[in-house]
Amino acid sequence: MSTIFLYFFVFMAWCCLLVAGLNYLSYRKEQETVHGNLLQRINPWKFTKKEYSRVEILHKWLDNLAPIGHKIEILSDPEELEDHLVKAGHPYGMTVDRLQGAKIIGALIGLICGIMYYILGLPFAVILCVFSPFLGYMAPITVIRMMAKRRQEQIRYELPDFLDMMSITLQAGMGMDDALHYYVSTNKGPLSEEFARLNQEISFGVQRETAYRAFMKRITSTELEALIQSLIQAHNLGTPVAQTFAQQAEEMRRMRSEQAKEAAGKAAPKISLVSGLIIAPSIMLLILGSIVYSYFIARDIFGGM
Repeated sequence: MSTIFLYFFVFMAWCCLLVAGLNYLSYRKEQETVHGNLLQRINPWKFTKKEYSRVEILHKWLDNLAPIGHKIEILSDPEELEDHLVKAGHPYGMTVDRLQGAKIIGALIGLICGIMYYILGLPFAVILCVFSPFLGYMAPITVIRMMAKRRQEQIRYELPDFLDMMSITLQAGMGMDDALHYYVSTNKGPLSEEFARLNQEISFGVQRETAYRAFMKRITSTELEALIQSLIQAHNLGTPVAQTFAQQAEEMRRMRSEQAKEAAGKAAPKISLVSGLIIAPSIMLLILGSIVYSYFIARDIFGGM
């Protein structure tokens, strides 16, 4: 009886959390509506200042816990974290120190969740209570890695449009810097942000080749790395840049075609494996079930009638 009551209590608790989440989403939607109406009548700096203070409070907590995080560097090498943050575009103003503090906060949250799970007496509570701090510890690092991977994939996705636009603008007579500025001003996305940073470094006096090589460290796209290498070579040798973009566009199309063929070739064994392990046994069980039903169950039913 006590077990049934416990599961009923857990079920009601989850229902309350679900209702609270739905009410919170409704509240946030109404708040955004009111916020939009107020922005039309009141200066927006009053609201942005409040949001900015919240971010500053979070950053302050992360900075205070950063020294503890530096002492515990399990699966969190600072150089690797810096590389992930650079490729993720430093989201939410995160730095390596703040990420070190975030993993400590995640570990504390994981520990609290594990203790609550243990108090409720749910299944595998001891195991979860032991591993939940480690899961919370790894959560910020995993999120940053996923964000870096997603951002690099989006850069690869935006690359064909960039090549087409650059080829057209350069053939129309624009210079390299003007064409890049035009692309940055007319497009939004991670690739545009990276080229905006490249333009800023060049405008601040950084040598073009140095800025190009720093750009290469912030990306993982092999096609874009090949393009930057060609731009460095074109800059050193003085060859026409428009021709370089046209050649790279053609080379990228060829590489994408080869990658599509390779992916198609790898998909066939996977489909065969799924068919052999899932579909074929399911069909055999279905046939066996129909045979058992027709020869044993159905015979007994109709024989009894």
